[in-house]
Amino acid sequence: MKIKALLLTAIFGIVTVAGISQETGSKYSFKNRFSVELGGGHSIAIEKPGGFKVNTGMGADGVIGFTAYKNFGVFAGWGWNTFGNEYFDFEETGYMYGLQYRDAFKESRFSYTLRAGALYNHIEVEGAHNSEFDNFYYDSGHGLGFIGSGSVQYSLGKGWAINGAVKYHQLNRKVILPESELLPNPLETDYNIHLKYIGLRIGIIKNF
Repeated sequence: MKIKALLLTAIFGIVTVAGISQETGSKYSFKNRFSVELGGGHSIAIEKPGGFKVNTGMGADGVIGFTAYKNFGVFAGWGWNTFGNEYFDFEETGYMYGLQYRDAFKESRFSYTLRAGALYNHIEVEGAHNSEFDNFYYDSGHGLGFIGSGSVQYSLGKGWAINGAVKYHQLNRKVILPESELLPNPLETDYNIHLKYIGLRIGIIKNF
């Protein structure tokens, strides 16, 4: 229910912001209203998904942003993250969208972006290579989650910038795994894979 409420709030906010007059706004507003951002880096789980201990993961994101009114705007994108252990690889992919706030640090080349919104992702579980579960595959199907992030950009000029970001992902999906004494719940096959992790990203941005 909390995720559904978040989704409705995000949709309402996007419609509201997009409908506001697109005046230039305050002295801190950006000349370039559209941005394309690509980044990647480590993902660190802060809980055991489904009771499984997982290694530090990797992830990559592509995000399009639009500053609609003064420093406020919207964003949408696609992301990929993967975590693994000796038995399974958990691969999360899907879409993100929500609201953003961008501002500059006075007159310097540095600026920052804050984002909050919803995920529409799924988790694919694959058996680890050469493990007892090799060739196993299960797709959870897409569901709603939450994303929040903060980033700092350094302008390189001509609309280009480098970007360092920290983001938080939360997604809970149900999967069916083989019954095995090796797994956290040996007599069960239904697992709630609750992904909660911190993503550290370095990337590049082009503003238009």
